[in-house]
Amino acid sequence: MLSGSLRRLLLLGLVLASVVPATAQEKLAWKFTSNESLKYVVEQSTKMQMSFGGQKQSMQLKQTLDMDWKINEIAASGDAKMVQTIGRVQVESDGGLVGGFKYDSSDSAAPTSPVAKSMADVFSRIINKPFAVTMQPTGKIGAVEVPEELLTALAGSGGAMSEDTLKQLMTQSAVTLPTEGIQKGDSWDNVQNVDMPVGVMTINSKLTFKGIDSATGFAEIEMKPTISIKGKEGSPQQVTLTSAKGGGKVLFDQKKGRVAQSDVDLTMELSIKQLGQQIDQVVEQKTVMKLQ
Repeated sequence: MLSGSLRRLLLLGLVLASVVPATAQEKLAWKFTSNESLKYVVEQSTKMQMSFGGQKQSMQLKQTLDMDWKINEIAASGDAKMVQTIGRVQVESDGGLVGGFKYDSSDSAAPTSPVAKSMADVFSRIINKPFAVTMQPTGKIGAVEVPEELLTALAGSGGAMSEDTLKQLMTQSAVTLPTEGIQKGDSWDNVQNVDMPVGVMTINSKLTFKGIDSATGFAEIEMKPTISIKGKEGSPQQVTLTSAKGGGKVLFDQKKGRVAQSDVDLTMELSIKQLGQQIDQVVEQKTVMKLQ
């Protein structure tokens, strides 16, 4: 079974990787065409340093997700009914309590590392499994439907994955856009609440329209995320976010109506207390999402 810290790190990575803001100078909107497919690749590099009991551990983690959005139907309102799937997951780790390992969901050979085996058991339950999603032109998710077959499979994951977790991942695949046109320098907020085993993480992203990128012609958006964590009452683990800083940039293709690329850097300092022991962590993450 995955260690608690690693599972939370992977979940946090999936959550942050899915923060994909987009906006407009002349009222931008997501645009879709029936039967088209959008393929995104999300690459995330994480460096983590841990201090506990007078000892220090460092860990590097690289995670790559291949995602596919298959557009099925466009309503008169512009709402798109689509099927989203995660087609491939690659994870590579070096150092830390779990040591080095590699996992690739497309590899036909069975993993040998205990951690990779645990990952294979969890991710095999969601790889190439469809989720029905309805998205408005603003990017707001109207509904997420998880197939009954998948719910049954998730029930055997030992709590590593759940219906709520999957819905959170899908609903955070696009950030809601302003309903009205905006001018250069205008800002707006996007708030996301993420349920975690130890509490609720709130991501408040301030998005600012910076103009049109001269090299690509894409709308450029600056992102400034603010993160807070509220612990869950009765949890044996007490998590405190002592500091967080970061920023990012999004390029939105206003002609085609979709995110072309997003880059987000984030550094967090956390303190975790459990059974009288304190673990201090410094997490540095860089996430890049590209439309293929």
